[in-house]
Amino acid sequence: MSTYNLQLLDSPGNYDEGTLPFGSRAYIALKASSEVTWQDKAGKKISFTVITPECVTADEFRYQVRRLRKELETIERHAEAFFA
Repeated sequence: MSTYNLQLLDSPGNYDEGTLPFGSRAYIALKASSEVTWQDKAGKKISFTVITPECVTADEFRYQVRRLRKELETIERHAEAFFA
């Protein structure tokens, strides 16, 4: 499964002569996002980075949560293979 909003950033490390040795490392990064302007309770407008579309029902929200969990599980499997 490829991911839509999240991705694994992996680096095998740097072992070149004359440089500090850095081991393998990985991050979970945003692959896709949107900006949403929101109004707080005081009426002040604030911007947020979001990684799901707008949800207007609990079922839509649960679907997005499950989708993000699947993305994280996919990234976890890729990272396990990377660090193996």
